[in-house]
Amino acid sequence: MDQRQHRMVWIDLEMTGLDLTQESIIEIATVVTD
Repeated sequence: MDQRQHRMVWIDLEMTGLDLTQESIIEIATVVTD
């Protein structure tokens, strides 16, 4: 089986608040694990 099929991408968003209609994303982090 291809090794790429076992990878996972984790995404972390830092936002100015919890209301998605009014707040903004200020930082994005990603980590790829296998």
